[in-house]
Amino acid sequence: MGNVKLTITIMLQALLAFSIYGFSLNAFADDAALPTKGAAEERYKVELIRDKDYKCIQCHKDSKQTLSGSHGEDAISIIGKEVNCTQCHSDIGPDHRDGASTVVQYHDAQSQPGTDKVWLSPEAILKANQLCTDCHQPQYLSEDSWTHDVHAKNLTCSNCHSVHAEKAKVLSFDHKAKIKMCVDCHKDFNELREEEGR
Repeated sequence: MGNVKLTITIMLQALLAFSIYGFSLNAFADDAALPTKGAAEERYKVELIRDKDYKCIQCHKDSKQTLSGSHGEDAISIIGKEVNCTQCHSDIGPDHRDGASTVVQYHDAQSQPGTDKVWLSPEAILKANQLCTDCHQPQYLSEDSWTHDVHAKNLTCSNCHSVHAEKAKVLSFDHKAKIKMCVDCHKDFNELREEEGR
């Protein structure tokens, strides 16, 4: 019986010794592998790998780049996150490629009949502009330009603003180009009135 106790004691001591020895080697290896402070920050930097718009930009290749031009750093500083496709165009259904109308699209429309644009009621125009005004608050739009107050119920935002153009409409135009846009639009429905009056 004494030999059994002695054998068990020796085995336990050997196991304990190997465990301590293995732990010390592991701890020494971890200490030796620690990088310097600058390298540690670089090594453990977490980056977003998956692009939320990846599926969209497989077909709409330039849309991400043009969106960044009009809704880039400013959007991040104002709303605290990057703007992506589905925030404005809704979730894309599985039948999107087959022409299913699950994507919110933006079209030029006005509340007075004209020759070039779709006619919509003021209520429908407000509804069409709702996604824009969720981020672009009316009080700030009013401060930015008086035209927002005058046209709020009469034009969809996309009449004057195009966020997926090489140069975003209105946002990048000089004063003369903005005035030309106003003249062209007002001329359009004034000519229609004149034709109807004859």
